[in-house]
Amino acid sequence: MTAKELETIILEIAPLHNGNQGDPNGLLYGDPEGRVTGIATTWTPTVLVLKQAAAEGLNFVLTHEIPWFTSTPSSWFATLPEDERPHNIARKAVVDGHGLMVCRCHSNWDGTEGGVPDALAEVLGFGAPIHKSHFVRMYEVRPQPLAKLAEHVKAHLGVPTVRIAGDLARVVRKVGIAYGGLAQNFGYIDEFIINGADTVICGEAFDYSLRAAIDADIGLIETSHVASENPGMRKFAGLLQERLPDMPVRFIDAGHPWVYR
Repeated sequence: MTAKELETIILEIAPLHNGNQGDPNGLLYGDPEGRVTGIATTWTPTVLVLKQAAAEGLNFVLTHEIPWFTSTPSSWFATLPEDERPHNIARKAVVDGHGLMVCRCHSNWDGTEGGVPDALAEVLGFGAPIHKSHFVRMYEVRPQPLAKLAEHVKAHLGVPTVRIAGDLARVVRKVGIAYGGLAQNFGYIDEFIINGADTVICGEAFDYSLRAAIDADIGLIETSHVASENPGMRKFAGLLQERLPDMPVRFIDAGHPWVYR
């Protein structure tokens, strides 16, 4: 199978029209006619992820996030051109050195039925959503203190810790999901307010957007960007394995590259 043929299958699962216009998805790097020896899915193609994929003979890497860090001039700090950034150089050295091909499914997988937000809810054991829009979901859960729900989230996502904002003893019933980086914008909270959420499980929240939730009297459980989107990329690996039973397919976790003190 060629990379181009595999891309066709991937975009059948997560069609481009489900994504945001201008969001780069599909095969981004590598020879479209290159033969695929194995597939690695991951949240982001770090140097360690790429090396692990290469070591296991998985020469097609399907990532959710961007493979390269783009460069935009700033008046706040000096910036390097994209091809001079050491993080980009390090990643491309592994990709080029091992002949890897890189494909991306970002907003097209976010916006596809069963994609990233739904996969997160599945891992958390939530049922059918009580509210659903293109990227946002809400669920009704058994009434429980915010602290207990946070422990449930922590256990099911397998993360070492979560950040919680709000009254830990508050009983919550209607839970919103703001996976990935949705909570990096304070406006994310409005749809949950409109639909009566009393808490939100998010991926990554900026400080000021976290305080928007607090002042709106909505609890917040922050899991990390990677933890909230890992379920979607792990699920994609399973879907590809079903389609391609003879092809090696594996999810590689980019993990949490930090420690807590």
